[in-house]
Amino acid sequence: MVVLDTNVLVAALWSRKGGSFQIVDRALRGELQIAVSVALVLEYEDVLKRAAMREASWANIVDLDVILDTLLAHAKLVSPITVRGRPFLRDANDDMVLECALQARADAIVTMNLRDFALVPGKFGIDIVNPGLFLARMKGYEQ
Repeated sequence: MVVLDTNVLVAALWSRKGGSFQIVDRALRGELQIAVSVALVLEYEDVLKRAAMREASWANIVDLDVILDTLLAHAKLVSPITVRGRPFLRDANDDMVLECALQARADAIVTMNLRDFALVPGKFGIDIVNPGLFLARMKGYEQ
């Protein structure tokens, strides 16, 4: 089980060619178990529905609703969050992602923000991996 940082969803909606899209596509088809919290879902919706995001995305507002609904239908909702990791990271939104991963006992956080999550593996034992490497691992080989 993994937690997807919001930046992975953003990248998936900017381009259908990258690893982020392939990961989100697998989650949408129920082939990848992801965990979400209420706070993380609210962030997904807030960021993905911003006007600038909609303009840069291949998806329109109706597509975004379908994508979010489908993603959440296959996700494990961890609620309430009783495991607290705050403050550990510089960004409170990153702490929210970490707490979701801790509560879900996730194996990994998939993010493009490797630097800000760099101390997480040593402290919490959760792998921090970018979309390309995560996809390579899913396919059975390392980059």
